[in-house]
Amino acid sequence: MKELTVKPAIEFRSPSPFLHWVGRSISKLKGWTIEYTVPDDPKMVIIFYPHTSNIDVLHAIPAAFAIGLKPNWLAKKELFWGPLRGFFLKLGAVPIDRHHKENKVDLIVDAIQQADRVVLALSPEGTRSRTEFWRSGFYHIANKLQIPIHFGFIDYPSKRIGVHPGFVPTGDIEADLEKIRAFYKDKRGKHPENVGPIKFRDK
Repeated sequence: MKELTVKPAIEFRSPSPFLHWVGRSISKLKGWTIEYTVPDDPKMVIIFYPHTSNIDVLHAIPAAFAIGLKPNWLAKKELFWGPLRGFFLKLGAVPIDRHHKENKVDLIVDAIQQADRVVLALSPEGTRSRTEFWRSGFYHIANKLQIPIHFGFIDYPSKRIGVHPGFVPTGDIEADLEKIRAFYKDKRGKHPENVGPIKFRDK
């Protein structure tokens, strides 16, 4: 298949004991409280919100390792060059060609269907700047597969970060968006002015 194919890259991975220790140590040193109360679902989508700063990833990756997660996440293929390719792949990144016309949702759905266990993490804003719409790909992936969407979050005022249980999409987009809004209503990013409304363009 073409380079856009994500099938070989989507697989369940756990951090090594060393990375688990590093994640816990870094998070504790920075004073973050990690919360993880998600059921042991074999396949899940985790959305991360609010994402308003490059620094978010420096808190999110250690926290993920600390709770035993090494999720797959989507990244533009232009980042995968030279020595960075191996580095990003080891971190669970899945290269995506944004300029190809194939249906990316269907490709990812196909890849997840063929895996035994998958944790796919996505930032639905798609940018650290304010945007008026979320990208809806995560919702359509989870809805087609009927797997849960769990709530990954970061809250700078309380220095809490983690994942809480979410829901399996019902297909009623507005009703499901209300569940998402309700969870994130009290979560604050590093730059609150960059947070836009939680809604889809194509709902």
